[in-house]
Amino acid sequence: MKIFKIFCIAVLVLAISIPLLAPLVMPYCHYNTGIAVKYITQNAEPKSKNCCAWYVMRAMQVAGCPIYILPAYAYSWLLPQYGFIEVDSTRYTPQAGDIAVFPAVDGHIWGHIQMWNGSRWISDFKQKGFYAARGYMNCGYKIFRYAAPASSCEQ
Repeated sequence: MKIFKIFCIAVLVLAISIPLLAPLVMPYCHYNTGIAVKYITQNAEPKSKNCCAWYVMRAMQVAGCPIYILPAYAYSWLLPQYGFIEVDSTRYTPQAGDIAVFPAVDGHIWGHIQMWNGSRWISDFKQKGFYAARGYMNCGYKIFRYAAPASSCEQ
């Protein structure tokens, strides 16, 4: 039992420290929005599998972002660590690669995350509109857009 507790503590320490070090180890400037959009579009399911965070995370990883799996709502604080900026949603015009993050709501305890592919919102499935479920219609979502660093990195 004591070994198991030590193991759990070690895993927790790694889970907290690795994400904080990831941007230093693998700079986010290699992220390619076009690749992310292509991947999520090609891999979207016809219906929801309740795995939105997994599908968006995989699209971002394939596109060069060393991001990791978390509940969907948690990406609202994680995305800025990888070069994404919050976009003002009052006069919002979507751009391919934009990511919307919704908080946890009744019936959806993990929240929701989705990516705009240039013509529609996609999470783990091709959504019919901006809101993947009615529960998200009256909650405070955030929209993020990748902002390449001022260095010589290109998208």
